[in-house]
Amino acid sequence: MKKFEIILIKRSNKLILYILSALLCSIGVFSFLGNLIKDGFSWWIAIVGLIFVFGEVLICSRLYIYFTSNQIRLIVESDGETIVFYNKNDKEKTFNKSESINLNKMGKFYIVKKRTRYLMNNFSYAFEEKGSKTSFFKEEIDAFPSLFEALENDRHKVLEFVKSVSPDIELGYENMWQKMKK
Repeated sequence: MKKFEIILIKRSNKLILYILSALLCSIGVFSFLGNLIKDGFSWWIAIVGLIFVFGEVLICSRLYIYFTSNQIRLIVESDGETIVFYNKNDKEKTFNKSESINLNKMGKFYIVKKRTRYLMNNFSYAFEEKGSKTSFFKEEIDAFPSLFEALENDRHKVLEFVKSVSPDIELGYENMWQKMKK
């Protein structure tokens, strides 16, 4: 079993966004409680209030992971037939585990960069099956927790590891214009 791991870094810009979201949800929870005490029970107030409570719990759980984890690692394991991506924290807790992916079906493997509406970049990996002509049928592998990311060099090392495990996989990605130039 071959194993490769990289250390992920904390995303301080996204932390600010999460803290602002937690503050907004806190204001929503307090206004929900105030309306509940002032006006009495109402289904509309209860539903909106529970949405704010759920958002607060979700955001605070992500912030808890951010502040309590000193080191998060992305681990890629392969037995030559399949490959699995998952994360491990410094307490050796495994999370964010992908499905076991058959290497024989992989045609292309590449990095996906998505720009969020908050002008931040989120990265993930994706693969296309052999014989696929378009990128519409790609399967994404969400390998990075929301508040952590890998350096560019480390992301490319993961590509190299996948290539070393299965040399017939094509790395990188070409858009439509690059394909037409060939």
